[in-house]
Amino acid sequence: MDYLDRGFDERRENFRQLFERLDGAIASDNVRMAAVVLDSVVKLAEASPFKALRDVAATRAVLGKPGTEWKF
Repeated sequence: MDYLDRGFDERRENFRQLFERLDGAIASDNVRMAAVVLDSVVKLAEASPFKALRDVAATRAVLGKPGTEWKF
C-alpha cells in the first residue's frame, strides 16, 4: 500500500503544480502556455498508477512459468 500512497501523492503534487502553472498562464493571458499545460494535465490524467502494477504482475506470472525462454 505504501507504493500506491507514494504514487498518488506524486500524482497529486504533479496536478497541483500543473494547475498552478495554468493559473499563471491564464493570469498573463498566455494562451499557448495554457494549451501546453492543459495537454500535460490530460496526459497525466490518462496515465494510470495501476499500470506499473499490471506490468509487475505480468512479469511475475511469466517468471513463474517453468521453461520460459527469454529473447533479447
